[in-house]
Amino acid sequence: MMWVSRRLRPVEMYPAGEPGVRTRFVALRSGLRVRVVEAGDAGAPAIVLVPGWGCGAWIFHENLREIANSGFHVIAVELKGHGLSDKPREPSEYTADSMRDHLLEILDSLGLSKAALVGHSMGAAIVASVAALAPDRVSGVVLVVPVGFAGVRGMTLFRAITPRFAIPLLPLLATRALVRLMLSVAYGSRRRASPRDVDEFWAPTQFPDFTRALRHLLHEFEWAALFPRMEVPWMTVVGTDDSLSPASDVARYAGASGRQPAIVIEGGGHVMFDETPAIVNRSIADFFRTDARSGYISTQNE
Repeated sequence: MMWVSRRLRPVEMYPAGEPGVRTRFVALRSGLRVRVVEAGDAGAPAIVLVPGWGCGAWIFHENLREIANSGFHVIAVELKGHGLSDKPREPSEYTADSMRDHLLEILDSLGLSKAALVGHSMGAAIVASVAALAPDRVSGVVLVVPVGFAGVRGMTLFRAITPRFAIPLLPLLATRALVRLMLSVAYGSRRRASPRDVDEFWAPTQFPDFTRALRHLLHEFEWAALFPRMEVPWMTVVGTDDSLSPASDVARYAGASGRQPAIVIEGGGHVMFDETPAIVNRSIADFFRTDARSGYISTQNE
């Protein structure tokens, strides 16, 4: 698809026209509405995909149907402030605790007493926090390029250039060229962002409260928390070309026993779901099918 000079309209955003993928809005007890995009039999075991900072359901466009075909009900959530979900304006809505409780609210509204959770980037920190707080609600966790435990290089600068008084200017700065530049940094050497990738990531900037929410997360979310103690099985997936979640940090996520499984993908960057979908999809499906508990570090080159 050729890129367009205007932002995609909501009806054009993923999963518009995608066979086998459906979307709906769910109401939370907080009063917020969030959008979920799902595939697979609603009666199958649930896997909930939680995207990272600035990401909507598009980041999972190569994953929903493929993982569902392995026998799961796969549900991608658009967290508050993101995608087409509601975007509260108060900074307190975007603390780590608030985002954790928000995900628990989503699970409640989806009627999921227990689910497998897959978190991307900031979403990995959120699902780990949920698993630590409410292990009875979580059957297992996959952390894909986790961010939120080792700090983020440049965060001091990011906060300095996004003071509160600059909030009205942020939508004007969120150009397609800026989004393309950010994606060029995020992707690894396996593949580059396509024009459609850029359009989908750029689309939510048509809503002024989207850039406000991203700014609040930069300032309010805990980006260097201690890795929590989890009582559920988990696996970590990282890439060798990712500067935001370096592969050298993989031991940080191995748990007290040092034996929680990890996959290191050669050439993988920070958008692994889109860069190496075959490896990611297979790894997630296999992990939740087998409820893997034995430790290993596997390096994937395919």
